Amino acid sequence: MKILESFLPKLFITLIPSNDGIQLHAELRKNATKIKRFEDETVQNNLSLEKKIRTLELESAVSYIAFLESEASQGVVTDCREAEAMDSGSFERICIGSMQGLFISKDDLFERQKAYKNIGLDFLFSPFSILFNFYHEQLQNCDGLYLLLGSDFILSCVYKNGSLLFGEHTQMQEILSAFEEINLLDIYVDAIQSTVKTFYDSKADETMFIEKIYIADALNFDVDLENRLEEVFFADIEKRSIDLPHELVLLCEEELK
Repeated sequence: MKILESFLPKLFITLIPSNDGIQLHAELRKNATKIKRFEDETVQNNLSLEKKIRTLELESAVSYIAFLESEASQGVVTDCREAEAMDSGSFERICIGSMQGLFISKDDLFERQKAYKNIGLDFLFSPFSILFNFYHEQLQNCDGLYLLLGSDFILSCVYKNGSLLFGEHTQMQEILSAFEEINLLDIYVDAIQSTVKTFYDSKADETMFIEKIYIADALNFDVDLENRLEEVFFADIEKRSIDLPHELVLLCEEELK
């Protein structure tokens, strides 16, 4: 079966939750090359989502569905060798190499699988996995603060000499709903400032001063974001746009290798 699948195009369907519903994305790919990208859409309920997915699945004999788990309780493991003290009954630990990794609530994962049991999820990915993959080269060589900005979350990781010192997952849903009248840029800048303060207060490395900030931006902020952060932190800012649905597809392909 595996040999047969290697000759067939594969349909990758990704689901990303947001305040507006579930963002549905699909790509038909063969040999790591995109054949077709279907139009993205936001779906309001699971019944409509299931119908649309079943229609998409007619495009290929082989399909995979991936979900971005941005709402679960989660965080980073700075040293997997010392993670045995973590409550393994409550959290799933995923190590990436011998050192860094992430943890995620088992209860939240169970609830997600239960909620989507009629659809069937093949992969559940943490946004941290996207951040690690997107900045794979820089993480090994470039010290600084790495940010992933989503519509309802912010991920932050601080690296020094290729080692993960700190990571935080900030849920933005409640913050955004509480400040509907405030500019979105202001809300995200304030949240990033709070994250940096948490890092310094943690004393993870008292010799580490953030001089460079790398931003993977899924919201397409304009240059005002970079200007504001430069003023606040006196740091160099490097911002890149990120296509979260497509990055999920790439993670699926990595898992299938």
